[in-house]
Amino acid sequence: MAKELPSEEQIIAILRDEPMVGSQLRSALGLPKKQKMAFKQLLADMIERGVLKRSAHKEYQLGDGEPLEDKREKRRKKLAEQGVEDNRRPGARSRRQTEKDSGTRVKRGILHQTGDEDWQVTEIDTGKVYEMCHRRQAPGKEGETISFTLYPHPKLKHSYLAKVDRSAEIMNVTWDEVKTKFMEESNLPKGFSPAIEKYVASITEPTEKDFKGRVDYRKLDILCIDPEGAMDHDDAISVERKPNGGYKLGVHIADVSYYVPEGSDLDEEALERSYTQYLPWTAVPMLPEKLSSGVCSLHEGVDRCAFTCMIDLDKEANVLGWDFHRSVVNITKGITYQQAVKMMEEGDDSIKALAEVTALLKRNRTKDGLLEFQTTEYGCKFDENGEPVKIFPREHDDSNSWVEECMLIANNCCAKELKQRKLQGIYRIHEAPDTKDIMELYYMYPDLFKDAPVMLRDLGKPRSGDTNLNPVAFKLYEHLVKRAAGDETLTNRILRSMQKAHYDSNSFGHFALNWQDYSHFTSPIRRYADLWCHRELARKGKEIDAERVNSVIEVCDLISANEIKNMKVERISIKVCSCWILKSRIGDSFEASVTGIEEWGIYVSIDDPIAEGLVRYRDITGDDFYVFNPDQGLAFGKRSGRTFRRGDKVMVQLLRVDPLRGQADFSITEKLSPEPKKRRTREDTERDIRNFNERADRAAAAEALGYVSQPDEDDDYEPEYVSRGRRGRRDFDGPIFERTGRDSRERGGFRKGRDEFDEGRRSDKRGKRGSEKRDFEKRGTRDFGEGFHVASEPREARRGRRSSEKGRGRSSRGGRRGR
Repeated sequence: MAKELPSEEQIIAILRDEPMVGSQLRSALGLPKKQKMAFKQLLADMIERGVLKRSAHKEYQLGDGEPLEDKREKRRKKLAEQGVEDNRRPGARSRRQTEKDSGTRVKRGILHQTGDEDWQVTEIDTGKVYEMCHRRQAPGKEGETISFTLYPHPKLKHSYLAKVDRSAEIMNVTWDEVKTKFMEESNLPKGFSPAIEKYVASITEPTEKDFKGRVDYRKLDILCIDPEGAMDHDDAISVERKPNGGYKLGVHIADVSYYVPEGSDLDEEALERSYTQYLPWTAVPMLPEKLSSGVCSLHEGVDRCAFTCMIDLDKEANVLGWDFHRSVVNITKGITYQQAVKMMEEGDDSIKALAEVTALLKRNRTKDGLLEFQTTEYGCKFDENGEPVKIFPREHDDSNSWVEECMLIANNCCAKELKQRKLQGIYRIHEAPDTKDIMELYYMYPDLFKDAPVMLRDLGKPRSGDTNLNPVAFKLYEHLVKRAAGDETLTNRILRSMQKAHYDSNSFGHFALNWQDYSHFTSPIRRYADLWCHRELARKGKEIDAERVNSVIEVCDLISANEIKNMKVERISIKVCSCWILKSRIGDSFEASVTGIEEWGIYVSIDDPIAEGLVRYRDITGDDFYVFNPDQGLAFGKRSGRTFRRGDKVMVQLLRVDPLRGQADFSITEKLSPEPKKRRTREDTERDIRNFNERADRAAAAEALGYVSQPDEDDDYEPEYVSRGRRGRRDFDGPIFERTGRDSRERGGFRKGRDEFDEGRRSDKRGKRGSEKRDFEKRGTRDFGEGFHVASEPREARRGRRSSEKGRGRSSRGGRRGR
């Protein structure tokens, strides 16, 4: 016998202590499973009358006593009060409808709590109110600005529910947490081992004992010029004028190899890191701070161990000779780039000598051409709390080139020294661009190649010798860089078409510098390749042939791989800072430039604040469908015909940001750049004139011999825009017609037929027209190429024969097939 259902008082007494799901409540009341449906109907009636309510976790709780129908009625009245500007879903639109839609999927609104688990959000732009869908956790805090998306209400036919866009919000994340998370995901080292710390702690400031056997340059006027805020100073410069008008250029580099023994724990750790990783908020050093910023660093007024490259130059700054040796230096002036420019303006002799010799060095370096890429590097400013507030482009003063030219010539001499002494050096090499990459660049940006000094067909010619230098490609890229001057988008695209420079144990040459020999000598504090070269240059006697602890080939592979990884980390770190600045501006609109187009979306950059982001094709407003064209490098709307290319100006709206990954998503709301006009070029006109005239000449030749050509479908069609030009030729003034497959196939045959007709005309002048005509008649029908035939019968005879064939019930086409 079935057990009676419990009373409402019994159910309320149980649920007063704790909420329960249906199965738990049924078990607590001792009801069998066969009464499940009747019990669920009882609970549903109680919910309808407001006695109970059901949470998002499907738990039954005590209700507020308000019937469910009354709540529905209140909701209907609220929707009716909103009038036409309500939040109901619009009716289905026709696919042919082209109504302009400037809305985006992700919206911004203010969150309000209306019940224990009930929330609603008021959209900032329109003031519309949307209910939030139920969720296990609160969507946010009262009054908080959130990002949300809409989706159809599952029960109310003409309403939306709002859902928090998780990827768009930063929930209680601090800048310290962002930095920590970034360091962990980038696998950046946190510190040095205890053994290394113990060894470094035993290193003391250099004394006269350390200076024994070194060349003393402490009385020489030596300058150390570095960026503002630099902690490690690893290079310094001295310039002396010689009586004969020449110069003695000294490039003094911190002698790190003196403090880092080969094969030690510190050496292996430095090799594993390979570089000092520079981030906007910190630096992860290759060497412990006591060495990188202390004992090894070339501070002003302090005696330091150095490795010097002393270069003899003539009065035109041509290299006469060089000498590498260990030395001791005392920096006379440690200044920044800006201070160096100011000293130059004040007439400082040491700065004037440096500027003079570096100008000559650059002139010599550019005799055979120069590739100067005008790219922008970015830095970040932080507030008093250490949080990013602004991304800014770094400025480059004239003093930057003064230091750079000295470092370049020292690296060049280092590579030559390593080769002459047959040491196991590490060389910086750069292969010439691949022909496929150049052709891809040509197809995408043909205007860059206008008036190029070389022909593209000359790029594939084999070169003699084992070298990366390619004079033909170098001249071409020199032209491309000049054509792209001022356009950073084009400059970056040219850079991407080139190979990546890397390290090798052979001196194969550096394409961009146009030097056969180049190495790295000037930054041993932050690059392991320089430390290796210092160690090789210091070898003498039997040390030259001794076995190295590490293979030079393996070292080159490791530091080349680490270089690529570090460059990516530094690039993403700037994006992390820019996304942190953008986190409070979700929903704002910006003017942006299209910087790249890929099959997954469009990359855009904004100027205030400086940031980059991705626009997925689905986030372009409107109901268009976009297709990526890799050949032309553009995105094309199939319905509207709207295109997006690199360099286009657009209005974008920020949808979401993720500072942890340095990613920002935008939506394109409007295209500011006008659509390019499909202009008719001179080449198009000339090609159409040539095609039309060829066909006219063929018809005239057939008429002259008394024969007719097999008609094409459009032989009798003459467009309205065709006008008579000189010699009766037709000149095209209108739009182009694409050449059809039939035209392209027949063109060769027509030319052959026309040549034979011309030969026939020349024979007529010699009195042989009759014999030529008889020869045609003997051979019957002669083929002058595909799609062109000359018949042996005059037009009238053929016309009469066809009419007779029709009279016999055979078509002319069928008759020919029968023959």
